[in-house]
Formats: sequence, structure tokens, C-alpha cells
Amino acid sequence: MTLRRDAYLPWLLAVAALAYANAISAGFQFDDFNVIVDNPAVHSLAAWWAGMPGIRPLLKLSYALNWLADPDPAGFHAVNILLHLVNVALVWRLSRHLPVPAGWEDEPRQQRVRILATLLFAVQPIQTESVTYVSGRSMDLMAAFGLAGLLCWLEAPTRMRPRYWQALALLLFAAAILTKEVAVALPLTLLLFRRTGRNLAPLAFAALALIALFGLFGYQRMLTEPMPRSLGANLLSEANAVYYLLGQLFQPTALNIDPELPELTAWSSLSVIQVAGLAAAIAAAWLSRHHRPWLSFAVFWFVIILLPTHSLIPRLDLASERHLYLAGLGPYWLGAIAAALLPAKPWRIAVVALALAGMTLTHLRNLDYRDEISLWRQTTAIDATNARGWNNLGWAYLLAGRKDEARQAFLRTLQLEPEDDLARRNLHYLDEVKP
Repeated sequence: MTLRRDAYLPWLLAVAALAYANAISAGFQFDDFNVIVDNPAVHSLAAWWAGMPGIRPLLKLSYALNWLADPDPAGFHAVNILLHLVNVALVWRLSRHLPVPAGWEDEPRQQRVRILATLLFAVQPIQTESVTYVSGRSMDLMAAFGLAGLLCWLEAPTRMRPRYWQALALLLFAAAILTKEVAVALPLTLLLFRRTGRNLAPLAFAALALIALFGLFGYQRMLTEPMPRSLGANLLSEANAVYYLLGQLFQPTALNIDPELPELTAWSSLSVIQVAGLAAAIAAAWLSRHHRPWLSFAVFWFVIILLPTHSLIPRLDLASERHLYLAGLGPYWLGAIAAALLPAKPWRIAVVALALAGMTLTHLRNLDYRDEISLWRQTTAIDATNARGWNNLGWAYLLAGRKDEARQAFLRTLQLEPEDDLARRNLHYLDEVKP
């Protein structure tokens, strides 16, 4: 390959655009109704402003602007896809700053690593939950602000008036946090880059951002609401969730918008192995920080990005595939480095094969989002014991006027969860609906 360095970006963007072309026709799903369709707070700018200060203000603003332009789901999906394309371009640019094995900096292998890692970010089917699912925009938009902030900070020394670029970086980090609070971890990733490794400004900014979130934007409730599980149980459960998410990277036909993972309350042999494995990976990354910075970067990037959602704060849902939208860059970077060891011709064949596979599998996953029945049929096909999935499928059937199928889905819910009051109410409502 003899193309100029940045000549690869249009091809990467074209592959990503083709992968998500059919997402435009997808409908609203699941949380989209509570967050957007049935939420008057995002149906006008006045209503949005009346709800401030509140959580995720910039995300809600983007929904309000979308709704004012056109409440049809196609417009929302178009914005999500455009945000993903922006992020593909930002990851490509950021990859110039990521570490590679010694001696690769000026070799074609560095370029191969950049191409493959960006390609995986662009068309890994697990990204569909962030791109094709409208409510997944929280990750898309947060990533756009956060990645732009990282680039501004990293490239500030090469610009005129670097202080201005660093100030812009902090503003972009703030915008990312006001889009989705988990972005508070993004400034900490700057500690992984040698140029900024001794600069404590990102750490101080993250601490101030946390204070602002609790003091100004309604997150005080996290300190007062009862937690769904204890800290110890959460650590065990989230360790298992991390392994689940990693496994999903290799199971593109088993993606699940609503995984039901077990809550682990006591140590087991599996828990010991899982926690020991994570601890060993972190220890290896720490010990490799000088001699193999590429390994250290990949592991710590993954860990830092997942810290807000998979560590100390118990959440109702233990895992969501969209949390790998940015965190997955760590594993992608490792995989790209391993693939770069291939001879040139097999590497090119592998890249073309991955691009075609990624586009095909993403296209197929997008079809699951075309309507609510399709999504929940796929969800219950992946996990036939998911009571919430069956109840949601029943409601989708009911809205479509398919009463017999709705009844069967509600009855299946009650078989799995006999005490499910929502399914009982839905079944009662079904009997009252006129034919």
C-alpha cells in the first residue's frame, strides 16, 4: 500500500457508512419512548431549559433539536450515524498518538495497526447498541466530545498558544461529562500518554467534575438512594460482567440489548479465577509500562473507561454492550498489533475479510432494530429465560394488534417470574382491549 497516511480515512468512513446505511429505517426502541417519544421535556427548547439544571443536559438538548427538526426516528438515526462517523475520524487521528512496539514508529506496521484498530472501532457489530439504538447516542455524543478533548490536549504542544488548546480540551471534557457522566474517566486516560504522564491537571479536572456533578446536576440522589446490592457483591458481579462483555466481542451473532447477568453474592471458584485474571492483567500492564507501553495502554484504557460503570457504583443493569463503545479501543489496539505481525499480503486479505464481515454482521444486527417485535424476538431467542424480554415482546405484539401472540408472551413471562406484577397488569389490560 502506497497511499498517503490520511488517504485511508475516507475508505474507513465509507466502510462505516455502508455498515450503518440500513439503520436509518430502524424505529424507536425500549428506552427511546421514556427518554424521547413520551418525554415532553425534550419536545421544545423551552421545556428543555425549564428542566435545567439536570442530568445529561447536552444529550437532552440534542434530542430536543432533533425533535424540533423532525420527530420521525429516521432523523435521530441519521444524527447517530453521523456522530459515529465523526468518532471514526477522531479515533483515526488519535491513533497517531497511541504506542506501538519499539521500532515500529516509522515502519508500515504502525500504519497497519492504525488501520485495523480504526476499522474494528468502525464496524465491530457490538457498536450497534451505541449507533443504531437511538438512546445509545449518550455514548456517541459523549465520545465525540471526549475524543476531541483528548486530541486537543495531546496536540496542544504543537500548536500556537498551547494554553488555549488545553483550555478547549477542558471545555470539551466538560461537554462530554454533561452528555454522559461516565466521561469523568476520560481525562484520566491522558495519564497513559508519555507527554502528559506527569501532568496532574487531568486528575484535578476529573475530581472537580465529580464535585460539580453532585453539586449542580442532580446526582446527589446516588448518595441517598438504596443501592441494589452491596459493594462486595457488586465487585464480584461486575467482574463477571466484564468477562461477559469481552466475550461479546467474539460473538457478533449473540448480541443482546438486555442481558440478564447473575448477581453474585458470595465467592466461588469462578469468581476467584475471574478476579485473579483481572488483577493479573492489571499487574502485567503496570509492569509493562516502560518496556511494552502498547500493552500497558491497551489494558489501562479498557480499565479506566469502564471504571465508572464496572467498579464501585452498583447499577440495576450489570452490563450493557454500549459501554464497550470506547473501552473496546483497548482490545482493538492489541488485536491490531498482533495482526500487524502478519506478512503484507495475508494482512491485506485479513483486513478486507474483516471489513466485509463487519459490514455484513452490522447490517444484520441493524435489522433487529427495525421494529420492537424484531428486537425482542431476537432478545428472547438469545436468552429464552429473560422474563423482561418476553414481557417487552408481549407489549410489542399488543401494540401491533397481535393479541394471541401477546398473550403467549405475557404467559411466558409469568412462567419465568410468577410474581411479575407488570406482566399480570399487561395480561389484564389485554383482556380489556376491544378486539
